[in-house]
Amino acid sequence: MKKSFLAIISLLCIMNPAFADFKEHFDLGQQYLSNYQYSGAVTEFKNALRINYLDNSARIGLINSYLARGAYYANNERNWEKAADDYRSALFYMIYYPNSNQAKSSAQGITPVTNNLNKCLSMLKFNTSPQSRYEAAKQLRAEGNFAAAAYEFNQSLGDKNLIKDSYEQVGDIMRLLGNDPKAAEYYRKAISVSPTDIPLRLTYAKLLDKLDQEEAAVEEYNYILTKSIDNKDVLYSLERIYKKKLEASPSDSDLTSNLGAILQKQNKLDEALAYYKKAEQLDPSNINTRINVGTLYQQKEDYKTAIVAYDSVLILYPDNLNANIYKAQCLAALGNVKEAQAAYKKVLALDPTNAEAQNGIFESAKKAMPVAQYIEYVKKNANGQDMSGMLYSYALDLHKQNKLDDAITIYNELLKSDTTGEVYINLAIAQNQKEDYDAAINTLNVAKAKFPSNTQIATTIGNIKEGAMNAKLSQAADYYNNKEYQKAIAEYLKIQPATVDSMLGVASSYQNMDDNANAIEYYKKALALKPTDSEIAYYIGALYADEERYVDAETYLKKAIALNKNNQQAQELLAQIQEQNKATALNDAIEFYDAQKYDESLALLNKVLSTDSNNTYALYYRGMIYDAQKKLNEAITDFKKVLSLNSTDFLILNYMIAADYDTLENYKEAYKYYSSFANSTAPDDEYKQYAKARMEELKQYVK
Repeated sequence: MKKSFLAIISLLCIMNPAFADFKEHFDLGQQYLSNYQYSGAVTEFKNALRINYLDNSARIGLINSYLARGAYYANNERNWEKAADDYRSALFYMIYYPNSNQAKSSAQGITPVTNNLNKCLSMLKFNTSPQSRYEAAKQLRAEGNFAAAAYEFNQSLGDKNLIKDSYEQVGDIMRLLGNDPKAAEYYRKAISVSPTDIPLRLTYAKLLDKLDQEEAAVEEYNYILTKSIDNKDVLYSLERIYKKKLEASPSDSDLTSNLGAILQKQNKLDEALAYYKKAEQLDPSNINTRINVGTLYQQKEDYKTAIVAYDSVLILYPDNLNANIYKAQCLAALGNVKEAQAAYKKVLALDPTNAEAQNGIFESAKKAMPVAQYIEYVKKNANGQDMSGMLYSYALDLHKQNKLDDAITIYNELLKSDTTGEVYINLAIAQNQKEDYDAAINTLNVAKAKFPSNTQIATTIGNIKEGAMNAKLSQAADYYNNKEYQKAIAEYLKIQPATVDSMLGVASSYQNMDDNANAIEYYKKALALKPTDSEIAYYIGALYADEERYVDAETYLKKAIALNKNNQQAQELLAQIQEQNKATALNDAIEFYDAQKYDESLALLNKVLSTDSNNTYALYYRGMIYDAQKKLNEAITDFKKVLSLNSTDFLILNYMIAADYDTLENYKEAYKYYSSFANSTAPDDEYKQYAKARMEELKQYVK
């Protein structure tokens, strides 16, 4: 017979099922288990336990099913992971799920099952550190394998950082499995590790409430209320519990008063007052009820009626701390500053450390005094305490209300106690809001020197400078738009250091005043600040063009195009100026020619031709100058080019070329051009007659 890797362990149990549905699931579980249908057995026994979580027979049947299936997975399929999960689940139902008496009946089987589980984990090379087991537990829970997950959460308790969450996770699983008492037990353990976890305590309180453990639930609910006074869920639960208690004890004045307090916290003031009145009828000596009535009227802002309630207590118990302090609050709310302060001082006489009374004295004074007077009052009555925190809070409140002068007064008082730069920063912000930019920057410069490591100071300086500049730009723009150009210029020039926008504003203002010289000067300053700006270069070029300083205009327009080849305005204006420059140069050249100043004329003509080599008039006059200077070949070249470009308007050049060739004794070419001129549409004047006569003389050279 082949030996099994893991032993099959079974626990004996006494079958004693109850409930119809329970019995059906239980019997099916037994049937599946006896037929080796282990998964079916697990499902049915789990269903039976959900109906009656206390049934020991179903629990043991479920354990046996897990053990049998775990052995099958290990011995037959060598599926160590599934086997391990089943052994984990079996151990959960053996150790953690049952009550102490039930657990004892399973104790003998725990060790061998644990050994089987450890063998599976060894085969899986499972990391048994607490953190690893915790991560495995989370994965098992996510997969819906709750029992195995709960077992592993219990194994992760070796790490103190995981204890609270592991207990809470097991509590959640117990609740999912219907075992509320065990869930409460685990939640209680989790709370002992993390007592301030309000959501956890609320879950625990609701479970106690469900288990009818009302006193314990009320204790938890009250604790939660001390941490979150407006928790509607808690208040509703407490209301329900106390109403249930009152049904059983309708003459209990404490229960009646407590229910009133719960309703008051829910802002059900009229209902609360009815319960308070009933509680007073049941026990007129209960001063807590009277105080509660006072707080209710105080909540309704009926301070006078509240004071009457507190006085009814103070007549009997003049040293009652709560009645005294609540009365002081009401007097302060009514604006009775002196009476409120006297009441607060009485509280301090009873309890010198009472922070509420200490604050109340100063709060009531705050409402009655100007800020400067209040600062002196606080300093005088501080009794050696550091009141800077309270004053700073007051300054922040005033700042938020946009009471900037008052906030600045307190900030200035607190500068000497500032250890971080925070007061300086808020003071500068307030000064900035008042548009006192220079004062704000000066404040921050002092702060920067005192707190060089505070990066927020430098950031705030940058923000305020930017804001100040924007404000000045905005003011200048308003003047500009209203055509108050001198005021706009003055405002723009206030911006230091100068910016591109401020210089453009000044330039544009001068331009609108037709002061082109100053406009050009400030456009140049703007361009110096932003030398890659094509538009600014264009503006300068355009103004030079207006001034007919075409050479300067051309320089800046070319610069504009170099910076942005798509600057169409600059391209068009440059083309116009270049045409204008050529026309001017040509006219001057002609005047020099007529005056027989050939060198000056020739210089201008060459300049025109350097940019427009096909300019016929420039070529014509240069040819005429060459002709006059007896540079006949150069003249012929220019004349021929003119004819090639415009033969209609320059017919006379045929004659000029013929005459120059004639002089050069190139009679064949001379004959040719005389012939062209003689046969042209030129007038039949002396030049044409001479051309015809000379042709006859030169015929002999044509052959």
